[in-house]
Amino acid sequence: MAIQDIALSIVGPFVEKCVNPILRQFKYLIFYKSNVQTLSNEINGLGLQQAEVQRLIDAAENNAEKIKPTVTDWMKNVDDLKKEAYTISQGRRAAKKTDVAQKLIGEGKFDQVGYISPLGKMTFSEQTQSSKEGLVSRMSKKKEVIEALMEDKTSLVAICGMPGVGKTFLVEQIADQVKFEKLFDEVAKANLSQIPNTRTVQDQLAEQLGLKISEETDHAKAERMYTRLSKGEKRILVILDDVREEVDFKSLGIPVRGECKGLKVILTSRLSHVCSRMGAKIFEVDALPKEEARHLFKEVVGISDDSTLSDVPNQVADECKGLPLAIVVVAKAFKSKHTTPESWNIALRQLKKYTMRDIGGVQDLVFSSIMWSYDHLESAEAKSLLLLCSLFPEDYSIPLERLVRYGKGLQLFHDRETLGDVRDRVHMLINELKKYYLLVSSDGEQEDFVKLHNVVRDVCLSIASKGEHVFLVRNARVEERHPYAAISLTVKDYRVQLLPFGKKSPWLKLLRLVFQSDTLYLSIDSFVGMEVLRVMEINNAYIEFTILWPAQNLTSICTLCLDGCTLRRGTSSMIGYMTQLEILSFFALEDDQFPRKIAQISNLKLLDLRVRRSLQPLPRGILSSLKKLEELYLAPDYHLHLGRDKEEERECIKEIISLSNLECLQIHVYDPNLLLKLLHGFPTQRLSRFLIEGGAYNMGWRDLSRDFQFGRTFELHLSQDEQLKQALDPAVTSIVKRAKNLTLDLFDVSSLRNLVSDLDKDGLEEICHGNLPPRCFSQLQEVKLQTVDTIKYLWMGPIERPSLCNVHHLLWSNYSSILTISIEMSGETPKFNDRKLQGVGEYYYEGKKQEEGSA
Repeated sequence: MAIQDIALSIVGPFVEKCVNPILRQFKYLIFYKSNVQTLSNEINGLGLQQAEVQRLIDAAENNAEKIKPTVTDWMKNVDDLKKEAYTISQGRRAAKKTDVAQKLIGEGKFDQVGYISPLGKMTFSEQTQSSKEGLVSRMSKKKEVIEALMEDKTSLVAICGMPGVGKTFLVEQIADQVKFEKLFDEVAKANLSQIPNTRTVQDQLAEQLGLKISEETDHAKAERMYTRLSKGEKRILVILDDVREEVDFKSLGIPVRGECKGLKVILTSRLSHVCSRMGAKIFEVDALPKEEARHLFKEVVGISDDSTLSDVPNQVADECKGLPLAIVVVAKAFKSKHTTPESWNIALRQLKKYTMRDIGGVQDLVFSSIMWSYDHLESAEAKSLLLLCSLFPEDYSIPLERLVRYGKGLQLFHDRETLGDVRDRVHMLINELKKYYLLVSSDGEQEDFVKLHNVVRDVCLSIASKGEHVFLVRNARVEERHPYAAISLTVKDYRVQLLPFGKKSPWLKLLRLVFQSDTLYLSIDSFVGMEVLRVMEINNAYIEFTILWPAQNLTSICTLCLDGCTLRRGTSSMIGYMTQLEILSFFALEDDQFPRKIAQISNLKLLDLRVRRSLQPLPRGILSSLKKLEELYLAPDYHLHLGRDKEEERECIKEIISLSNLECLQIHVYDPNLLLKLLHGFPTQRLSRFLIEGGAYNMGWRDLSRDFQFGRTFELHLSQDEQLKQALDPAVTSIVKRAKNLTLDLFDVSSLRNLVSDLDKDGLEEICHGNLPPRCFSQLQEVKLQTVDTIKYLWMGPIERPSLCNVHHLLWSNYSSILTISIEMSGETPKFNDRKLQGVGEYYYEGKKQEEGSA
């Protein structure tokens, strides 16, 4: 036994060090082909997994997330291994790389690939360097405030001054400077209304600080905010804009009593005594000195000191009394309307007439300056539209579509017969109001929304408190008097007795009530005396009518919007009596019993059925009975079914086709055959606006507000080659050519070649090859191509203007090919102002190779 042990102790190491390596080498030689094949299989599997991870990366980047470094490294390691694997022909290296591939497969199972990056990169103000240098007093005041913020003993400062003096503009400049000079690590700004909502303020701050508040109770929410603001060594600046009453910092969770040395708070307010009571260090902002006011006016108008207008611009600027808001508003009006010395002189005399009124205080000077611009609007329609905007809350993003529906119901546009005409008129008037700076564009990318500056809104409400208008708007601070022509209220306590209004306001034409999801029980006398009411909007309420509700009430209504409501007993009968109704909106509505009496409204021109939830499908016979219908908005199938089965869905499509006056349509058709039935049966060239989505795209529960307003949008979602027959149909290509916003989602589709002029070949490589038909894609603005992995070219061959000249947004998801946008262009070249080529390492534009993100 001892001899055997000795032998093993001698032979064992010999075998391990000499024999085993030799055997492994023979094994590599014998099995080298199988090793290489095994590696190839693993690489194929790894490639599939990489594609799935890339899809997750796409989704994360579309959500503005940053990709985790571990994911980026994993993707790079996979690419490196794939490149190396293609050159391996030896069994030994193949076996080792197989182990690496298997390891990467195990590491590539990511639950999340990205994270939300912190906000704060965008500047707050838009001031030019020229205006900075010209406004010396503002630069001095800015320096004073920043120095105070750097003092340890100061945690709360306030910038105070009259409306229109530029408090918000100054604090935004301060925010930009402290960020640029890295005096603070984070800056967050919130706007406060007249009665600030604690949760709204918290939400604004939390979003900018990257804080998620999941707690439900007010105390817990405040504690979460307090913890975020007081943690660590970060220096944080919080700005609360337009403070009009004492702020309850404890309820907000903002420590301002010296608990956190790294936190500073700036308030802006027109009420210095309120800020003093809160213990803030006050910085008064006065009107601009004469020379600075003149400099600002000339910069906005776009004229120099040696202008042929002589001293007239200086006199105009002087009439604005150094108030930046008044200066900008008046300068915008002059810039857009007055181009000759004579017109400037006439306008100056008129402006002096307004400012020389018997004014009680300096604040009224802002009102008189804005009044001048209001009175100089070219049409009564523009004035009425501006006053309508004042019905909405402060800092509210007003949808233009809402103004269209109000304007139509109030008959503001007598010479506009169709809704399309009304919409065109509203857009034109909005542009006019923007030129006068009485309206401004909404924040972000909301092109079809506008805002009313708080001071301009105050002027509008002052106008609306006199004469024939007489608006009642909650928190408007106008004299409460009767009768009212329009009432707009936000109701937090449903127990407050609101209705009836008609007894004291028999000439009421517009009623807007926004509830906080409470029951609105409408009694018999709720609308007594409202014989001339034409527009009624009720939001976020459970609506229930009494059984004995009189039929003669509300017969004058032309526009009814029950957006966000839940319909209960009696609503269907009530709607059936509104024989003059032209616009009916159930946007984001929930209903248990679909109002079948809609079929009785023979004058209906707009029907918005983008409901949030309906327990019943769309009843048959309703649409076909609405012979005058011009606009139809239908929710996706997940929210509202077109029928209980395929046969009922086909009947619904037939009803839509029968609507001979239809000019606007929103619909999602999951069945490609039904989509073709619609496109073949309905003359889509008659549609001035459309949002048509087709194909098997299950989006589930959808944010309906995303598509509240649209132009001409077509989306096609195909998931298999068998569906290409529908995509190649002339009816599809016809509407594709008319679309301004085009989305093609061709998942796992490989046999389509050319969507426009070569519809019978295989292999999707181009959207169009050869000459485009005349004016083809001339109005196209946005292109989205998703999961189209084989395409190489978007457009090739000569392209004559105006084809493609309006394209400004290109969204491309492709990772396996080089993209050529265009090789040969004739005439004007498309300008991609917001080009997004996702996942394309390189592409060619006008025959030149470009790196991603260039051009």
